[in-house]
Amino acid sequence: MTLTSVLPSLRRSIPDPIERRAWPEHTVAEVCDVTVAGVSLTRLAALEGTPCVMTGDLAHPHTQDARRRGIGMDVTVLVFCVTLLVDSQDGRRLALVDCTTHDLPIQWEHCRLIGRASTAKTAMVDIVPGDVGAPAWPYIQASLPADLVEGDLLAVPCTGARALREVKPPRTAQDAGTSPDADEPDENWAGRCGK
Repeated sequence: MTLTSVLPSLRRSIPDPIERRAWPEHTVAEVCDVTVAGVSLTRLAALEGTPCVMTGDLAHPHTQDARRRGIGMDVTVLVFCVTLLVDSQDGRRLALVDCTTHDLPIQWEHCRLIGRASTAKTAMVDIVPGDVGAPAWPYIQASLPADLVEGDLLAVPCTGARALREVKPPRTAQDAGTSPDADEPDENWAGRCGK
């Protein structure tokens, strides 16, 4: 348990700590952001849209635990956007995100809010992948601030080197405004969360 989890109001002045062994080398937690090798993940999402990825070297790849778990030398940080929040009748909070997450070794226990500082206590949130054919309930859960809103950015490490095509939901003909066979990219793709 960290000081910021006991007293969430401290998050305005000190960042939530990160587990360095889960993130790429040269990762720095900031109050409203995470910087990997000098690159702001919030700025990366603003420039590239969401979802986006950044791959780096694992900070401690040669530890005995890493070798035993078969972890390689790379780790990828996924940055994605909350597109819809739903509070269920049984008290569960579901966050629809603009990326696909199935079959990826995502380390959800390290998921964090970026782009703003939240002083709300943390709560368990069900992460619902935003692609067609996403796995049904039960969904993966992450501990995130209780005041999560649509448009919030989330960052999470994922084991191994991952390409953007692995996390970007396939576009439908309706998204692109053209036939599914169209080769031209649509600059106004809805997955950008209006950022």
